[in-house]
Parts: sequence; structure tokens; C-alpha cells
Amino acid sequence: MLRIPGSLVLIAIAAILGLSPCSVAGEVPETKPDTLVVCPAPFQQVMVKWCDYRSKQGHVIKMITPPFSVEALKQTIIQVAKSGSLKHVLIVGDVGDPKVRNNLAVPTNYVEAKVNVLFGSDPEIATDNPYADLNSDGLPDLSIGRIPLDTVAELDNYIERIIKYESPSRKQQWQRRINFIAGVGGFGSMIDGLIEQTTKTIITDLVPGEYETSMTYGSWCSPFCPDPRRFSEVAISRFNEGCLFWIYIGHGSRTALDRVRMPDRSHLILDNQTVRKLNCKEGSPIALFLACYTGAMDHPVDCLAETMLRQDGGPIAAICGSRVTMPYAMSLLSLEMVHEYFHGEVETLGELALLSKQRMVKGSANNPKYREMIEGMGQVFSPAPRLLDLERLEHAQLIQLIGDPLLRLKRPDPLELQVKHFPTLENQLQVSGVSPKSGDLRSELAYPRDRFRERPRRRVKYDSSNESLREYQRTYEKTHDLVWVTKTIPVGAGPFKVTLPIPAEIRGDCIVRGMLQSADYFSIGSVPVEILKNNRSRQAELRTQELIK
Repeated sequence: MLRIPGSLVLIAIAAILGLSPCSVAGEVPETKPDTLVVCPAPFQQVMVKWCDYRSKQGHVIKMITPPFSVEALKQTIIQVAKSGSLKHVLIVGDVGDPKVRNNLAVPTNYVEAKVNVLFGSDPEIATDNPYADLNSDGLPDLSIGRIPLDTVAELDNYIERIIKYESPSRKQQWQRRINFIAGVGGFGSMIDGLIEQTTKTIITDLVPGEYETSMTYGSWCSPFCPDPRRFSEVAISRFNEGCLFWIYIGHGSRTALDRVRMPDRSHLILDNQTVRKLNCKEGSPIALFLACYTGAMDHPVDCLAETMLRQDGGPIAAICGSRVTMPYAMSLLSLEMVHEYFHGEVETLGELALLSKQRMVKGSANNPKYREMIEGMGQVFSPAPRLLDLERLEHAQLIQLIGDPLLRLKRPDPLELQVKHFPTLENQLQVSGVSPKSGDLRSELAYPRDRFRERPRRRVKYDSSNESLREYQRTYEKTHDLVWVTKTIPVGAGPFKVTLPIPAEIRGDCIVRGMLQSADYFSIGSVPVEILKNNRSRQAELRTQELIK
């Protein structure tokens, strides 16, 4: 009888099943892996599709069946990391009940909570962070994420959504859109005001002008508050229109976001039932929750982030807290994430989260003015100002990535623009540049995000009448209507020029934005300008950052 070595049998089975891109569970690949997939056996066959897709991008993947204990899995990851090439860990499967053996679950870790318990949190933090912490210093050394789905069908659908997200598409305008949803902190007027001002400063100053932002704010005094009866509808519509990031700032629970509270009643924002209305067709957002408990993956009922990920039109990934989060550390984490996305070079969401955590804890030279501002805030509203170092380290444990850590970040290419003013040509701006490819060029003359086309009236008294609340909605829509002129033209590869009229009503700080898109290419750019009124000629004068002759 011919005896065939067991290793050859495994290789043959792998070839038949299409397993060549990643090693069979338990087998060490010839090349050192950069990605370890911890995957229960029932999910492994469908994960072959993911392995094949990521391998074609250059990743070397090893897939293992999880050991029976948390400690055994930690040691396995450490052993794989000794090769020196491991950078990413992906856990497939929900956390499950630690008291019940479940062949579809991968248990998580629990670490002692020391600071957030002062805010009323649980005494232990559920976290996957220790799996990525190779030297036990509390900080991750590897990027890590979890796909906490319960069935093969759900996992297969999610993998298809990842591939669609990363594939070229003609509809790419969502890549320049960032939508914020915010509740009221409730920490008191002084602290709430500090948080609100810091958030506004970061959004205004650190998000480049070529990106569109929206703010949906649950304070009835704010012009950014829609009709409160429609708050949930508006928040969901901001999600469904597609955007790079859908960011919630406020309180949260395991299965819901905080309610918007008016003087006479409160209104839902989002919970495990209303997430069924999430139906984003193009540009599934990355959801960021600067909130408590939304990533409590060990809860007996699926947490909000898990439930959202399961929706076919839901987020492509979520970054969220598994326990009570605190404003100081979350603000620092947000600052580092903003810097790394807009100015860094990492390619994946897992690396973005990893670097942001490390810099939040250790400190960085990025944006020192804003970091100093946040440090001052920490002294004011942290429950234990002397424990700020520990609070930051605790948030490295608290924050979880729900989704694929190898998800490739969408970053539009830069589009360099120049602007000149031609008052003799009926008072127009000439926008010029060089296009690397043929496509459709959209040019806009707009106000920057800290201005209004029509300044809203200040609200000093709450009026619950139907007409007053409908006016909330009209005001909300006006605050986001900042574009004065739009023109779209086809352009070929090479130099382009387009003229934009200057409306008689426009003046002061403005921005010229450009967006170029084709079937497989997308780029954006902007130039700040200042338009002054010349009383003699009644025509606009233009000032840009450079002297225009």
C-alpha cells in the first residue's frame, strides 16, 4: 500500500478547498505570517475567501482554531509573534458565555478597572487588547479586531461587504464626507461647554477644508439641532447617505445611544431595534463611538456595535468602548486618530487604532496646542486628575475594533488647485490645476464649515409647538447649506481650467473646493480665499494665501 505523508494530504485538501492563500489550521506556512486569524472550525471554510482576498494584497496569513482558554490563546499568539513578522490579529466569532463551551465563540479577556469605576463603571473591563499586548505593559503591540458574528451566512455576507467597500466605484463622493452625531454631555454647563468647544475646534481646524462635515446636535439651543421629533430619522439618514466616518459623541449604553432630551420630553437616537433602518448602499461608514458601553461585546445580548455590524446596510467597522469611557482620554484618542488619518501613512484601520492608542498613552508631538488644551480639560473634569496617566492606559484596554483590522482606509488622492480672480470677466474666479486622469471635475465656491450663509436666530426659550419644531428642521438644513456655486465639467488627463461666478451676496472667508472622480480614481482639494467688497467698483476683490498678480 502506498503511504502518503499526512502533510501532503493536508496540502492536497487545502488545494482542493482553495486554502492555498493561508495555512491550514495548525500548519505553519512556509513564509512567516504577518496576520494571525483566530477562527473557530465551523467558520474556517468561509474565511478562505477572506484569506485569498487579503493574500492577493500581499498579506501572509496563518489561521488557527482557538485554544480552550484565554491564557492558551495569548501564549499561541506570542509564539507566532516570535517569527518577527506578525503585525495583525483577527478574531472571528462572538465572545460567548465563559461558563458555556461554544464551538463558535472565542473568549475575551477581563482586566481590572481602576479609574472609570469612579464614573460608575463595572469593576472589570472586557477587552481583546491583551491578545495584542506581547510584553504585558497594557499597550497593544499588534493591530487587533474582532468580527463577532454568529453564523456562517452572516460572516460570508460581511466578507462580501468588505470586498465591495475596497473595490473601485463610480459613486465616490461619500469619501469626502464626515458626519457627526452628538448628544449633550450632562456634566454641567462649564464642562459641557469645554467639551463642545474642543470638539468644534478639532473639527474646524484639523479636518481639511476639502472634506464636507455635518453636525447633528441634541441641544435645543443649537442651530445644529434638527426637529427633535425627527432626530433619529436625521441621524440614520446621515448614515445612509454614505460617509467616511459616522461619529457619535455622547452617552451610550450596551444596546442604545442616549436619548435627546428636550424640556418637555425625550427622543430616541438609535438602539438595537432602529438599526434595522440602516441601509447604506454606497460608502458604508466606519462608525466611531465616543461613548460608553456601545462595544460591550461580552453582554448576553449583542451590543449596539455588534448589531449594527450585522446589518447588510450597516457600518463596515466600528471603534467603540466596552465599558464606561471618559471625556479626557477619549478626546486625546480622537485627536490622534484625526492626525493619523489625515496626515499619517498607515493603510489599515487596525494600524490606525493601534498607533492612536499608543500615542494617546505615551504622548506625541502631533498637534501640541490641541493636546495641551485637552490636558487642561483633563485637570478640570477627570474624576481623578492625579491618575490621568492611568486613565489613558485604561482606555487602551477599553477601546475595541469591531470588524476587520486589515480594512483598507479610503483616502482620496490630493488635487492641487490654483485660483485667480478676473473682475473684467463678469467678476469670476478661475480654478486651474492638473488632472492625472480623465474624469468629471466638480468645482465649488463655498463658505468654510465655521460660517453660515444666513446667521440663525439665537434660541433663548424652548417652544414645543409644531411650527417651532418644524423651524428647527429648516434652520438645521440651512446651517449645512454652505455651497454658493457648483460647476461640473468633464476633463481629460492634463491641465484644466474652470470659471466660477462670484455671487453679489458672498463676502469674507470662503473656500474653493475641487473633486475629480472617474470609475477607478478619486481626488479632492481646496484653496481658502477671502472675498472683499470694493465699494467703488461694487465688484469682489479676492485674497488667497499667495499674492495674485
